Amino acid sequence: MASERHQKLAGAGGGRPKVGAEKLIIRSEKVRFIDVLSMLFRRRPFTSYQFVDAGDQTAADVGSTPGDILVALTQLILKALEAIYWPALMIGAVVEFLLNFIALNNGILGIFLNIFRCKLVIPHKDGPNYRSMIGLIDGRTELKPLPVGGGPDDRRLQVVGVPTGAGEDDYYVDVESGESNASVPLIQQQFVDGRLVRLQSFSGFEITVMAAKLAYENAAYIENVVKNVCRNHLQCNFVGFYNCWNKFANDHTTQAFVVTEKASESSWMVVSFRGTEPFNMRDWSTDVNLSWLGMGEMGHVHVGFLKALGLQEEDGTDAARAFPKASPSNAAADKPFAYYKLREVLKSQLKIHPNANLFVTGHSLGGALAALFPAVLAFHQEREILDRLRFVITYGQPRVGDKTFAGYLAGKAPATAALRVVYRYDVVPRVPFDSPPVAEFAHGGTCVYFDGWYEGTAIAKGGDAPNPNYFDPRYLLSMYGNAWGDLVKGAFLGMKEGKDYREGAVSLLYRATGLLVPGVASHSPRDYVNAIRLGSMSIKEEEA
Repeated sequence: MASERHQKLAGAGGGRPKVGAEKLIIRSEKVRFIDVLSMLFRRRPFTSYQFVDAGDQTAADVGSTPGDILVALTQLILKALEAIYWPALMIGAVVEFLLNFIALNNGILGIFLNIFRCKLVIPHKDGPNYRSMIGLIDGRTELKPLPVGGGPDDRRLQVVGVPTGAGEDDYYVDVESGESNASVPLIQQQFVDGRLVRLQSFSGFEITVMAAKLAYENAAYIENVVKNVCRNHLQCNFVGFYNCWNKFANDHTTQAFVVTEKASESSWMVVSFRGTEPFNMRDWSTDVNLSWLGMGEMGHVHVGFLKALGLQEEDGTDAARAFPKASPSNAAADKPFAYYKLREVLKSQLKIHPNANLFVTGHSLGGALAALFPAVLAFHQEREILDRLRFVITYGQPRVGDKTFAGYLAGKAPATAALRVVYRYDVVPRVPFDSPPVAEFAHGGTCVYFDGWYEGTAIAKGGDAPNPNYFDPRYLLSMYGNAWGDLVKGAFLGMKEGKDYREGAVSLLYRATGLLVPGVASHSPRDYVNAIRLGSMSIKEEEA
């Protein structure tokens, strides 16, 4: 395959990019319906279409390969998303405002009472009490502490059916000395909330999944939660919220925030990227798009995610020019690029917290950026940050690049664990479609796959979840069955597990969308939070 040839040449050339332009960019706005029919029936070479911008090397690699059904289907999906972009945005804005209006006035009755008392609360989109649709679906902000003592009685991501030796201490790795029990592999220690990821009284998974969910909110809301809610348990320090520029979209499309354990001498810090907003069809289009750019030894990387992070040029011949190491000199103060801004912030924070371990996280689109960010750091040899990077934990993450990219970070930062959590038939981890040789997208790291009752399985070495390209008809009945099961479970889970798991009307209505498009409702961060808090892990003997 092209990615394998790329990997061999990159290794032989000391990581230098392949000669010739390595890129395939599909200008979806130029795709016509007749082009989709042509891909399906005429079978002409894909790179010959006027909407395809392919580098010379890519054209040679792909050759006479026509666009297959997955490529054609992708274009139809993108056209549909483009058509409903403005209506969805307007509907989303109205729905969010009305739901916040009702919530902030304590219900419908509260609205009339507040009108009578002249105390009606009008929501402000940038206010500290205004929640996004994600926050309205799942309003939990409190961190869930570990049980006192932790160990084998801790239900969250506990390994089951794996011998651990005598005594509870076999579950842990000592954070002070770095020594661990060799009989319990690190992957298992992480899943039982060992001290390396336990962060005193909290699971590293708990902190990252809540940070990934919180990233959907506005700056004031995030700061309020970090400074007030988190400090009920921790001395969290809110470093900053960053609204970042995408020069290709000519808009601020990327948001992220940074938090540290405390204001000084922290043992950890977290970078969390905002994910795909439910009503923003451009976010969904970015997840689905098949376009990629050759990034030298990094392999083929999704163009949309590169642009969101700070790509400067669509240059498939020189990766260092496409994504230069030096910060762009023409960047405006109010238009920072995500990669360069966050790199600057982390370097500054590591001077304040020289012993801090770094976590990078995100849900959905945010997960893709969380996977890409450290890879670009490795590409630029930013050892100061990489040496402190311990975990990249993503939730519902789409594919970011080819097999070369999937293994890139592991080769450059072997001390970093890449964990990718997937819930049921969540549609987003199944895109962009893997359609070689036009688009060779592959997942990397360890997949932690949860079923509907939050029973998890670790799928190692870049393994994928069931139904990897989503449209396999063999999974159709199972997908709809799971959608019904999740709806029923959501209605009654609170009765079994307590008030933290009780779901309101907004969450249940969102779950009902899975009855129309299975896999959409499974993308909700609510199930990822539940999986972290209620889940157990089964690891096969051969993987242990």
